[in-house]
Amino acid sequence: MKIIKSENNVIAREKALMCYFFDLIRELMKLALEEVDAGLVEETKKQGYQIEKKNKLVFRPAYFLMRQLFNPWCHYLCSH
Repeated sequence: MKIIKSENNVIAREKALMCYFFDLIRELMKLALEEVDAGLVEETKKQGYQIEKKNKLVFRPAYFLMRQLFNPWCHYLCSH
């Protein structure tokens, strides 16, 4: 409501609302993707995988963290 009342010009109001909703959608996508990543990490840790590193990824203008996993046993066996 604050955005609607803050702009007298219709075009400026529409632009402000678009920016607000794009930011909101970007934040919701960030949270959803990080939640998916957390669920995958929980599942794969049970299979012996470990977090190797966290990568900052871009989904259009949204940034989110996704962990890169590896299985130390497989890594050991494949390197020898």
